[in-house]
Amino acid sequence: MDWAIPQSLRYSLRYAGHSAGEQRLTVEPRRDGLRLTLEANVELPPPKTRQRWESEVDREGLPRRYRERVEGNGARVMEVDFSREDGLVTVSQGKDDFAIPYLAEMYDPLSLILAVGRLNLEVGETEKFALVGGRAYVERLPDQTLEVDNGGEKILRNLRVYRLRPGLSLLYFDEDGYPVRLTQKVGEHVFEAELVQVERLEAGQRLQPLERRSEPGSRANAQRNAGRPRVAAPEPGKPRVVAGEPPKEREGESSNRRRRRRRRYS
Repeated sequence: MDWAIPQSLRYSLRYAGHSAGEQRLTVEPRRDGLRLTLEANVELPPPKTRQRWESEVDREGLPRRYRERVEGNGARVMEVDFSREDGLVTVSQGKDDFAIPYLAEMYDPLSLILAVGRLNLEVGETEKFALVGGRAYVERLPDQTLEVDNGGEKILRNLRVYRLRPGLSLLYFDEDGYPVRLTQKVGEHVFEAELVQVERLEAGQRLQPLERRSEPGSRANAQRNAGRPRVAAPEPGKPRVVAGEPPKEREGESSNRRRRRRRRYS
């Protein structure tokens, strides 16, 4: 995946086999790195939420700033500043601020996805990542194949698969390095995001915000579930990734003038 090209990745969301909204990951190259923006409208399980995350990373893929806003029953805003120069990570939540030492390379949820896609692990090997408030262990699983739509023709695509712990989250990357599927076990059901479109953008092009939509019967289908997944980015205090947030580790556990190019997945 060429992160030097401005592009938008659009995903469909499903929960317990039902349509659960949509999300979009936008990649914007900068002179000194990248800005990653993820927007999501999540309809299942209730309450419905509008979520937005932004991560500014340097050329090495390490975050400098991370912002998160979730609107549902009220609004929650969080900002994180990563300062390797000062050796501090500062977290702001409303009126509350706190700082922790920056002792090793540290990631937010969006930059973690970027980092996992760049891994070169053999099957069975594990890599540890430091997150704000915990750690993530990424294990390379055997490759899998996925049937996708390629211009109206169904083809099988080989995917690299990674498991993230703590939690039951899986990340799938295709041969071009695109994150094509993200899944997480939420209660007794599976929450998943699946890539349906890749769109190349013009430099500086502004995208319309995602619109909230309503699926008939979706609320009735979700009444048995009370949890709410964080789609692809978690709050730093509880580092979760992939269509949700892996739980915090317990103590003791170890991306119009020119023609746009689109790629579709099923």
